[in-house]
Amino acid sequence: MTRLKQSGIDFSVGTLNFLANIGIILPYVLILAKWQQTQSETYLIALVAFYISRAASIFYTKRLNLRASTYLILSLTLGAAGSLIFAITAHLGWLIIGSLLWGYSAATIWPYFLTVKLHLTHTADFKMKHLYWLIFAILALIVGADVLAKFNYTLTFVLLGLLYLIALPGGLLLNNFTSDFYQESPHHVHGLSQTWRWVLSVIFFGVIAVLTTLRKASVNISSWLILTIIGIALVILIIELIADWHVLPSYKMRLLNRGFLVSMVLLFNSFFAYFYLGKAGMYAVFAVYLLGFETGFTLFNLLGHHDARRARHDSLISLMVGQILLLIPWVGSYLLGLLLITLYVGYDNPTLNETLYGLDSIDTDSAIIHKYRFSTYGGLLCQLAMFGLLVAISTVAGLSILDFFKPSDTGNFALYFYGLSWPLVIVSLIISVGSLRSKSPVTVETQSE
Repeated sequence: MTRLKQSGIDFSVGTLNFLANIGIILPYVLILAKWQQTQSETYLIALVAFYISRAASIFYTKRLNLRASTYLILSLTLGAAGSLIFAITAHLGWLIIGSLLWGYSAATIWPYFLTVKLHLTHTADFKMKHLYWLIFAILALIVGADVLAKFNYTLTFVLLGLLYLIALPGGLLLNNFTSDFYQESPHHVHGLSQTWRWVLSVIFFGVIAVLTTLRKASVNISSWLILTIIGIALVILIIELIADWHVLPSYKMRLLNRGFLVSMVLLFNSFFAYFYLGKAGMYAVFAVYLLGFETGFTLFNLLGHHDARRARHDSLISLMVGQILLLIPWVGSYLLGLLLITLYVGYDNPTLNETLYGLDSIDTDSAIIHKYRFSTYGGLLCQLAMFGLLVAISTVAGLSILDFFKPSDTGNFALYFYGLSWPLVIVSLIISVGSLRSKSPVTVETQSE
């Protein structure tokens, strides 16, 4: 009986670990698949609502003044609710509610899980058992059965909702394990203040909603109007950054750079790769990203002989060379450039986690949230820059915006290479140079996403 109970706990914690790693992207992929299957405006609106909720939640999640371990339980609960809503109804109102709940969960489950994990790593000899392959196999089998039986993803939504519920005991267990840590740590209050920033945020994420819709469907909006609202969003983003500049000033550019790079690789290049590799382009970009992200930390540590300064220096060289290679219109330099950039991201990510968590100037319970918050700023900056450039060159060339997001041929390669890729890479280079002033990382022994 005791062994059975322990196996159940291990499976719950393993499920939590699994959901934390895939929770930010899997719900989006499933809602996207549902929309592509139905081509229904209802699911398009739900998809946009999810995307906006996921982007906005990381900025406002600490306002309830709860512990990270409590937020983790909340994230699991809302994830279950969101998934099950999609399983039982197709009513627009409920799907919007489900998208908002699921979007919050997707944005926060990994940062809070990582925060709790770091708390336990630094205060106790606690190790989590990895059951990725078992849970992934179960999920893959259910998705396969769902598609073959034409259940329209209902079974998948149900399973995912159940996985969130299965992970809840693991979340409660981690909450108990961290109780001593919180008793010894000062409580930091994050109040609801600066109403003007809330108003600006509503406008800003309204713009992001419009841009997200334009990626998926043809909407009759004047190019000049789109450029105007993008300009307004850029001004708001700059105001927000100025208002937050006092937080982590030595690491701000480095965090912005991380967000810009990830968005440039996964958002822009997942579409642009079509003009190099056709329909296989998106899959090639994802494969290169996973390879670089998972091996970057190990590779640069080996090259630097486990010296943090040498490893960071080598990773920065990799980044700069990768960005320069992207300026060459050849598929070989393109793929190598993406790999070198993602190797840098793979190295920088865990060193940032440990460095920010260990700072005396910031609350350890909020350090990872701050990381993803400012990284999201960088990602949104990349998205606005990409759309501004895309609208401008599409207007001049007399093309539809969807010709980039849903291309039928590679005839416009030069237009998008010099009009989109070049400017984004150059902006990325400028941000990277600005991030060189960041402090050197502490030595890290294990990789965290």
